[in-house]
Amino acid sequence: MKTYKIVAQKREKTGSGQSKKLRKEGFVTGEVYGAHEKNIHIKIPSREFEKFLKETSQEMALIDMEINGKKYKCILKELHRDVVRGEPLHADFQILHAREPIHVVIPLVLKGTPEGIKLGGILEHLKREVNIKAIPSKLPGHIEIDVSGLKIGDSIHIKDLEIPEEVEILEDPDETVCTILSPKKVEEVVPVEEVPAEEVPAEEKKEEEEEK
Repeated sequence: MKTYKIVAQKREKTGSGQSKKLRKEGFVTGEVYGAHEKNIHIKIPSREFEKFLKETSQEMALIDMEINGKKYKCILKELHRDVVRGEPLHADFQILHAREPIHVVIPLVLKGTPEGIKLGGILEHLKREVNIKAIPSKLPGHIEIDVSGLKIGDSIHIKDLEIPEEVEILEDPDETVCTILSPKKVEEVVPVEEVPAEEVPAEEKKEEEEEK
C-alpha cells in the first residue's frame, strides 16, 4: 500500500457557514478522529486534496497527516462530494494504531481480458469494493483479480479472491464479483407497412362504410 503526505491546518471555527467560507477560499474541510484521540477539525488546500484523490482513485492509501506540525498515520474513511459538481466538500480521516485491527473498504481491480469476451461475451463487474479487516501494516491498497481465464458463463465470487492470511474479508463468500454474460441477441422487428386508403380494395371500403 502506498503512503501519501497531506499537510493540513486546524480550524477553530466550525459550522456550515464557516465551511462554505473556507471552500470559497480554496479549502476542503475535514475531521480527524481516533479511538484514543479527540476529534480534530481541519482544513486542506483543495488542489492538494484533489491531487491525492486522483492518484488513489483505484487504491486505498495510508496517509501521513501533518496538522500544525504534529503527525498522524491515517486513512480516508469517508468523503462527501457536491451532488451536482462532484467536488469534494468534506473528508473524514481515521487515525491508525499499529496493533489495532481496522475495518476498511478497498477497491476490487480486474486485470486481463477474459477469453469469453473474445468470443463475444460481456464482462459484468458487479462488485467493485470489499470490506476487510486487518492491522494497518497488513492492509492491502486493493485486491487484484485476474479475469483472463474466464469463459462465457464463468463467474468469480468473494470466496475465490486471493488475499493475505492476515486479512479477513467481511462479506458474503458466495456474492458474485464479476461474470461473463452470453452475447445479447437483438431481435429484428419488422415494421408493419400501412396500406394507403386508395389501395384498400373496394369491397373492404364498402364494408367499413356500412359499419359506420
